[in-house]
Amino acid sequence: MLAGASARTSLRLGDSVEKASPCREAAGHDFWLTGLQVLSTPGQVQAIRQVRPDHAEGVIDVLLNPKEQVQFLDLGDVGAPLKEGRDMWIIGSAPELLQVAKDIAEALKVPVLAAAAEAVAKQVENNGSTKAATFLIGEELRTVTLLAVPPAQSRVVCKARPDVIAKQMQGKIRGKDILIAVTEENRLATGLAVARCLPPFASKADTPSPADATVRFYGAAPGPMLEKLNHMATAVRLAQGLVDMPPNFIQPATLKEFVLAATKGLDKVTAHVIEGTELRDKGYGGLWNVGKSADQRPPCLIALTHNPSGVSADSGPVGVALVGKGITYDTGGAALKPREGMCGMKRDMGGAAGVFGAWLAAVKCGGLPTGAPLHCVLCIAENGIGPGMFLNDDIIMHYSGLTSEINNTDAEGRLVLADGVAHAVKNLGAELIVDMATLTGAQAISTGKHFSSILASDEVLEKEIVDAGRKSGEGAHPGLFAPELLLSEFDSEFADMKNSVKDRSNAQSSCAGLFIYKHLKHAGHQGRWIHCDMYYPSFLGEYATGYGVGLLCAQLGVV
Repeated sequence: MLAGASARTSLRLGDSVEKASPCREAAGHDFWLTGLQVLSTPGQVQAIRQVRPDHAEGVIDVLLNPKEQVQFLDLGDVGAPLKEGRDMWIIGSAPELLQVAKDIAEALKVPVLAAAAEAVAKQVENNGSTKAATFLIGEELRTVTLLAVPPAQSRVVCKARPDVIAKQMQGKIRGKDILIAVTEENRLATGLAVARCLPPFASKADTPSPADATVRFYGAAPGPMLEKLNHMATAVRLAQGLVDMPPNFIQPATLKEFVLAATKGLDKVTAHVIEGTELRDKGYGGLWNVGKSADQRPPCLIALTHNPSGVSADSGPVGVALVGKGITYDTGGAALKPREGMCGMKRDMGGAAGVFGAWLAAVKCGGLPTGAPLHCVLCIAENGIGPGMFLNDDIIMHYSGLTSEINNTDAEGRLVLADGVAHAVKNLGAELIVDMATLTGAQAISTGKHFSSILASDEVLEKEIVDAGRKSGEGAHPGLFAPELLLSEFDSEFADMKNSVKDRSNAQSSCAGLFIYKHLKHAGHQGRWIHCDMYYPSFLGEYATGYGVGLLCAQLGVV
């Protein structure tokens, strides 16, 4: 960190220079620089790029043009990366791992690799077992790290065990070649799990030189899935970067500009933005009230549509709408969070990041298999504090036509999503509406840290989304879809409903989803609905997971 720099000063390796930002280096003076990028040796700043909340171009460039990529490639010569001077990971269940290691050992005449594989395959722990083999290729030492993945032992856990891959490989694949040796049914989940292990955003002076990771599959060629995996991996890492970036980088305006930049030039795609007081004037009372107090950071609703066949909803609901909660920072508003509860609330836009990543990947993969419209609705705001903030006891009017009596300004996600799903009904005519959000801390009490809590309007749809979770490695488990039992938790004497439950021990996470469902139905929706509360699965340790991209692409039939 430069002398006198505050915690807002940030550094990143490997970017080019556009222009320098003015700063004051005297001790005690605050820097307003963000997004500093190191161009040479660690710790030696030669030039900087301006990346400020009111200058979105730098943020957009970092996200859309990351200095490190995760690339899925054809197998080719299995030992080529080692010959070219790169180290390797081999991952898979014990039998497949043993076979590929023996094949490489034989081809390169390095018996130590086969011996290491036999050792690691003998006893595979529940958290996975690893062993490294180091040997000479020519005059250079190369290392192959073997990860034996244990089998799933229950019907709800993904057989690829992406949780093991995350624990063992997070942050360890930079510059490496990763060889995946798994059965066909586990390729998608394993590939996406590996893609998450190279975090796209960092802000440190001492950062390694950028280096891509390559991923190949041993065995039958993945065929058309290879291109789709590349699109999905890019989308996962994009979602990770959005969530990991701090709130002085990602604010409502910068997120809006990023989304528009990311979709520019896509064929058959249209975008519509409702922003600031226009939300108020058009009746989006939930989104407007949550975001109105954030000074010079107006809330907005973005509606994206991919309609390759030009289908109209005039004759009835058609297509799919993905609706995401995009709270770029959540202070709790008037119901202010304590410090311990506020740190990490940059992640409160994880739902929007997930649905946008899924939508973007799906569009680049050709859209819905049916050719029907695929929409993405992003409800973007900062739940701030200030003179104009909404208050507990306020009554607000939603776009659905229902009113909410506010008894917790920190239960803001459901307020913005109520407007988002109503928009999808009234303006987009979608047959299936999916909302996704980091909605409640109670989600982990219901379904833990590896599974989102989902609600579905029918049993077939519920099974589809659960199966999609197992296929993609992004676990989803049913909550309690029982509006007749739970909606009374929101009873109000003065409005159609309150926004927070009376009894926090009564299926709280499911109740939050049903708040959205009531607005959806009142807006006139006659089709199907999925709700996904994914707060805890949206991050692992300090890093975002990009949750939602794989789950939704699998559920929609993109892969």
